[in-house]
Parts: sequence; C-alpha cells; structure tokens
Amino acid sequence: MPECVNPIWPCALTGAVSCLAGFRDLAVVIHGSSGCYYYPKSLIKAPIYGSFILNEEVIFGTGGRLRSVVSEIMENGSDRVAVVTSCVPALMGEDLASELDGLQILLVDAPGFLGDAEAGYRIAAETLLKEAQITVPGVNIGGICLLDPFWRGNMHESERILAMAGIPVGAVLSYDQLDTLSHAAPVTVAANPDYEALLGRPGGSLLGLPSLKQTLIDAAHTIPDADPAPVLAECERAEEMAFTACEKYLRRNDPPIAAICAQAGYASLFADLLCTYLGAKRPLILPRNVTDIPANTDYDQIRSALLPDTYDLVIGSSYEARILPDAAFVGITPPNRGQIMLGSRPLAGIEGTLHAVEMILNAVLDQKKKDYTRSLR
Repeated sequence: MPECVNPIWPCALTGAVSCLAGFRDLAVVIHGSSGCYYYPKSLIKAPIYGSFILNEEVIFGTGGRLRSVVSEIMENGSDRVAVVTSCVPALMGEDLASELDGLQILLVDAPGFLGDAEAGYRIAAETLLKEAQITVPGVNIGGICLLDPFWRGNMHESERILAMAGIPVGAVLSYDQLDTLSHAAPVTVAANPDYEALLGRPGGSLLGLPSLKQTLIDAAHTIPDADPAPVLAECERAEEMAFTACEKYLRRNDPPIAAICAQAGYASLFADLLCTYLGAKRPLILPRNVTDIPANTDYDQIRSALLPDTYDLVIGSSYEARILPDAAFVGITPPNRGQIMLGSRPLAGIEGTLHAVEMILNAVLDQKKKDYTRSLR
C-alpha cells in the first residue's frame, strides 16, 4: 500500500488474480511488469499468464503486447481470458477495451493501489458475477480464495456440512467452472467472510460453531427438505471434545496470553476459541485487512505493537514468529515459511474449529517442551 513503508499483505491486484484463477476454465493474464506477475505467481498455486511490459512500452503504449499475449493464449485453446491491469497500465489510462476489440475478454481494473487483497478479490468477483444467473435452489459457497492456506479444507468441509444438512450447493466462489455461474443459488454462505463475493443475498458464515449453527438454521427455513439437526448434533459433540481437551491442558497450565495477526475473520475465530475454551484474556489482534478498524500491514508497526509485552502464543505469519521467537507459534497467515501444507485442512466448519483448537494446544505444549529442554542445559 502507498502509505505503508514495508507492506506484508498482498495488494488488490493479487486478490483479483486469486479470485479469477479459481475458475479453472478461465485463463488469467496479469497486464504489468515481471514483478507484478511473479509476486502473485509465488502465492497463487494456479496457472496464470503475464504480458511483461517493458520500459519503452510504458511510453509508446502496451496495447499491442497485450493483444499479442491474449491472442496466443486463445490460439492454444483457451476460450475465455481475463485480463487484470496492474498499476502502470492503470495510470497510463490506455483504452485497453478497444485494443482487445473482437476478443472475448473479461477486463478487470484492479491495480494494487486500489487497496488490499480483499478489495481486489471483491472487485474481480463483482466484475465476474455481473452475468451470473440464479436458477437453482440451495446456497453458494463463498469465501474460497487461492491465497488462503486453508481454502481447500474450507471448501471440502463446507460441502460436507451442507450435504449433511440436505442443502444443495450452487456455485463455489471461487473454485469452479464458469458455467456454474449460470446455475447459481439465491444465497451465499461464506467459509472465509473476508473474501466477499456478492452473489444473491448473504446467508451468513460457516466460520466458528455459533455462526455455523445459525447459518444452517436460517438456510433450512428457506430450503424444502433441509434438516440441520445432524449438523447441530455434531457441533455439540465437537464442543465437548474441545472443552475436554482444553480442560486437560488447564489442569497443569495457565491460559495462554496471545497475540493474533491475521485476517479479521480468522483472528476473531481464534480469539473466541481462546476465550471460550481456554479462559484466556482477550488477545491482542492486529488485523491484516481493513474492517471497522485499520489494518496493520507494516512490519515495523507490528513489531512495535508486539515487543512491549510478553506473549505465550502468537498466531500469524512467519513475520510474527520471527519477532517473538520464544512464543508458541500457530501459522495461519501467509507467508508461513518453514512449514509445508499439502493436505486439505480447514478452519471453517466443525472440523475447522477442532483443527484450530488442536493447533493452539499443540503449539503451546510443544513450546513448553522446548522451554523445559532449554532449562536443563
């Protein structure tokens, strides 16, 4: 961000690309320099293309290069192409639509200076969903974003829970085929509410058990034959499991003093879990994205906020782990260097809550073992 000396959270361009790249039959082109391509490419594990504009093209125009890149992609078999403009082409003010006349292109204006990744995701979703048609009953699953380390787990868990409740799924935003947007449902429930896709009316969140239960109850009122009872029963069992595990920890340990540096939704989830199951004081929250409070995306500001106090647990990214090396660490925010995630682990839904509690307990227990081993030296 322009007002941030050393930003540690992706820009609007990256968020827009992450939304579009989730549609597997849509080729995504970043119209910008090599840096504007390689940064999103390093975070988004999906095929994307770049126009790689050069210095002289900034002076004489970039439309010719872009048309050449898009034409080549289409010649290689891609029927639909989305072009996302980066900061330089956006500031140049070129009429790219006329340059691409005759080609079936979705043009998304989401240069990085427009905001954070969440803003870019929202811009891309609004552009993509203009021609969506609501034709089927049920709900859409929203809040699926390739930038989110837990996106696959969230998607699978959301589908599992909705199937258990007898609620059909329309489109998945955004990890689907473009054709599904012509057969969307009238309501969208969010696995990660920070990645907003406005398709139909909002139907609540699947993040955290209280929100999950209310969302399914509300959905069941409008969908014939839907029955949330099996899911509600599983929620009760999950709560018992979480309380039992946390009570066992608290018999020999004090509640952890925690700091959370993450997207607002995930930060709220972990804060509620710490307070509800471990009796912890409300943790310090430094949100990555803008909500009703400003985002904290400057490394020096985050460091200044964390260092004055002592924390037993830090939940965030590799940056926070480096700032507080003696605290237990739970990595939920990219980048998370030194850890490999291959499986589909959720934070949404019932399994997501259990996974989150599990991560907290394992982190603080592992840190206590390290502290004990260090004390013996």
